[in-house]
Amino acid sequence: MESATKTQTQNKYQVSIDLLNDAVGKEIATSLQYMYFHTHFEDDRYQYLSKIMREISIAEMRHIEEFSDRILFLQGDVDMNASFRTKQVTEAKEMLRMAMQLEQSTIDSYNEASRMAAEHKDAVTHKMFQDIIAEEEQHLDTFRTELQNLLDYGEEYLALQSAAGSKHTSKSFGHPGGGE
Repeated sequence: MESATKTQTQNKYQVSIDLLNDAVGKEIATSLQYMYFHTHFEDDRYQYLSKIMREISIAEMRHIEEFSDRILFLQGDVDMNASFRTKQVTEAKEMLRMAMQLEQSTIDSYNEASRMAAEHKDAVTHKMFQDIIAEEEQHLDTFRTELQNLLDYGEEYLALQSAAGSKHTSKSFGHPGGGE
């Protein structure tokens, strides 16, 4: 009887499981992409952009965990494979543009997934997608703002971040003005 119940549950929620696994793949790929951007921003000493990319990458990892937990609750299995390979983009404006495209694509995809989960009478998965859409919209807004700052202030915006990084580096090495 237990295996029959499990089979019925899997069949009943298979659409949600598939939607959630698709989301896991997107989140893994996006998290890796943002971590790639983080390392390049950090290497260029753009501390603020580096921090943003790192924090949002970690937020995407939390989404992977939430989606995975839901899949397991629905008695499915998690497919932990990135939906795309990390792209080697290293120019600041292009990184922010790509991040905006990733967020917008995710928002569009999750709106559709939310609708489909609701159609299949899975209110929890429907709400989960809605809640995560709100977070993705905040990420999109952050990337829009940073790109606009870069467009408005140009290289000066990046130079200020680099100078802030140099100040931080000199403090950590105990150079004059470093407080140690």
